[in-house]
Amino acid sequence: MKKILLLISLIAVSCSSNPDYDANLDLAKKWVQAFETGDIELWKEVVSEDVQDVAPMYGMGRVGYDASFQVADFYVKNYTDVKFNEPVWLPGIDTLTMKPDGSVRAYGRWSGISKSTGREFSLMSYHNFDFKDGKIVTTGEYFDATGMVNAVGPAQRNVVVFTAKVSKKNIAKFQELMDSGDGLTVTRNADGCTHLEAFYNEETQTYFIYEYWDSYEQYETYLNWRFNEDSSKLVAKATKLVIGGEKGMQAHFNNTYYKFF
Repeated sequence: MKKILLLISLIAVSCSSNPDYDANLDLAKKWVQAFETGDIELWKEVVSEDVQDVAPMYGMGRVGYDASFQVADFYVKNYTDVKFNEPVWLPGIDTLTMKPDGSVRAYGRWSGISKSTGREFSLMSYHNFDFKDGKIVTTGEYFDATGMVNAVGPAQRNVVVFTAKVSKKNIAKFQELMDSGDGLTVTRNADGCTHLEAFYNEETQTYFIYEYWDSYEQYETYLNWRFNEDSSKLVAKATKLVIGGEKGMQAHFNNTYYKFF
């Protein structure tokens, strides 16, 4: 009981000696509210254009306003029924003076539903907020963003594996075609294609394209267009570089027993 009273008194002292905390706490709560209500305009209202944000996605690191907005907009557009559950709000301190500095820290559990798949997510997170001129100027979101995306991903993915036998002497020209404006960017932007990966194995002289589609029917529509209607004639150009011509290319689709680990 004594420890609880001491903690309450310390928090009370921290808040009373930190007049900016209450106002900054309101800003941090509005930032959370933007995701809970799907109001990206509210996010823009409280975030400084000079913000430095430690983004949750793997490899992004610290980003500026534009990238931070893109991340926020992605979550607002793709998730619903979002809630920051059991939040714990705490005043931050200057690590040199060990005195309250107006910053805000928060722990909680985010939950919500993917709009595209209807699957739910629930994960713990930590956030920090620093402020300047009534805006959030520094922030960081620490949670398993990749795990979250995987958790709400489709239970079934329609994967196409395309292979082409390409000799080492022709791979540079073949790759140039794939990287051209008529190449894999067009495939990626085709109706129903969610993303793709491509690589070359020198030992087997095989070029692999892993494609992910909303449905195999959409892939077949794309395949028919690529082979029969594409004005760029990309297939004809690529076939000349493939060992055995068309016989050296194969598309594996209508695959079953998909599992994600």
